[in-house]
Amino acid sequence: MNKCDSVDLYRSLDFCEGQTVLPGIRKKVYFQKKSNIVKWPTLPKLAEGTSMAALATYAGDFTLAADKKWLSLMNMDSKSDVNCETQGEKPSVTHLSKATIVHPGTEEEAAGFCRQAAADDLVFLVQQRNGKFRVLGSQEFETLVKPTTALGQGVTGTAGTTLEIEATDVCPAPFYPGKIETEDGDIKGSDGSAWEAE
Repeated sequence: MNKCDSVDLYRSLDFCEGQTVLPGIRKKVYFQKKSNIVKWPTLPKLAEGTSMAALATYAGDFTLAADKKWLSLMNMDSKSDVNCETQGEKPSVTHLSKATIVHPGTEEEAAGFCRQAAADDLVFLVQQRNGKFRVLGSQEFETLVKPTTALGQGVTGTAGTTLEIEATDVCPAPFYPGKIETEDGDIKGSDGSAWEAE
């Protein structure tokens, strides 16, 4: 028997006609510095019996340093977007998750955030319309944030701060159903509802 036999995890990828897939992300995006994360959840290893859904889903919770919470960033959901693409060549293929987060503010706080975010290594949690959270940023690769600010033109132009986020990972924007400790209380990454201790 060849010790390098590949694991076959594929299952049919079905879709029920009549379902609506709501595009976009919700208004509140959470973020935190990687240096404030003391323990990461894990993605499963490739092993027989692992489901396709489990391959893209973190197990466990993020543990933040003492007194740290996930901070929030309000975005204009009608202008924000997340997409993922593959990069590299076999056997070193990874996934590049990109997000465009448009924040309506342009004042001192937004400018200060841009200054720091461009230099720091951050992790972002974005929420799909169906409530599930996705992670941009991994333990292995640095997250790149490219901020731009527009003050608008004339009397009808649009002002705002745009964050272009690029995060390399082994999985396209993994799902995170675990606990999210926010300044407003703990919520579930599975649907955004209030966290209830088991």
